Amino acid sequence: MRNRLTTRQPEPTPEQDSIDDRAETIRHPIRRFHTSGNHEALHDLVVRERRIELVLNDEPLLAMLALPRDVEELALGFLISEGLYRNGSTLPDVEFDEAGGRVECRGHFDEDAVESIHRRWTFGTGCGGGGTGRDPSLLAECRSVDSPLTVRASQLAALGREFARAGTLYRTTGGVHGCAIADTHSVLLFTEDVGRHNAFDKVAGMAWRRRIDLSDKIALTTGRLSAEIVSKAIAHGVPILTSSSAPTAMGVEWARKLGLTLVGFLRKGRMNVYTGYQRVLADNTE
Repeated sequence: MRNRLTTRQPEPTPEQDSIDDRAETIRHPIRRFHTSGNHEALHDLVVRERRIELVLNDEPLLAMLALPRDVEELALGFLISEGLYRNGSTLPDVEFDEAGGRVECRGHFDEDAVESIHRRWTFGTGCGGGGTGRDPSLLAECRSVDSPLTVRASQLAALGREFARAGTLYRTTGGVHGCAIADTHSVLLFTEDVGRHNAFDKVAGMAWRRRIDLSDKIALTTGRLSAEIVSKAIAHGVPILTSSSAPTAMGVEWARKLGLTLVGFLRKGRMNVYTGYQRVLADNTE
């Protein structure tokens, strides 16, 4: 017997005609099927990415697909993550042109790093066009993470729960990744994006703009702990990187060689510590 719609209302149509460029979601018509075999016509919220072009001193560098929030922070975090901007005492001028979909960056950028973006860009294991211009063969040239920070496992578990509660857009759409910066007691900064690489760069850019020292902070993400995410954490001097998801082999290798504490599967009070064990303390230790 053929299934029938459980509603007698006309099927909804897309509501996209008057979308603001800053809108993070659209309402899209769907048919929802149930285990009973029936289905119904209704609208669902779908996360909305936008093409953002990164421009350095009037020269286009690359384009990203990103959620249209915290775009200037995304650009700033990306510039530092990829070694394009190394002067920590001053920050480049960054301004988002919403109408043109361009984020204009002005400053003194590392010419070799800028040139290498196109020459040895490696597309990453994530979404949103993420990747890295860092060359794994030059790993030894990266600065190792040197931080005495320690945290108890129970504190990490509590941070993981707080982090999960902050993901309102994820709970609404299921279509984004979250990233946060925390101290050992609470989450300080949080953002979401369609790409986990973008989410990390955004929250790192927030920290730089607020002059928050990351050498004694913890980064939390919902995405895989791949080499690209690990390299970003190392570039910003973050000593502990955690995720509710899994690491990759290259991510573990980079973290081990450069002194980063890598924590995966941070869920429901449990976690796996893959590298930098000295920074995560059991609760029964003094």
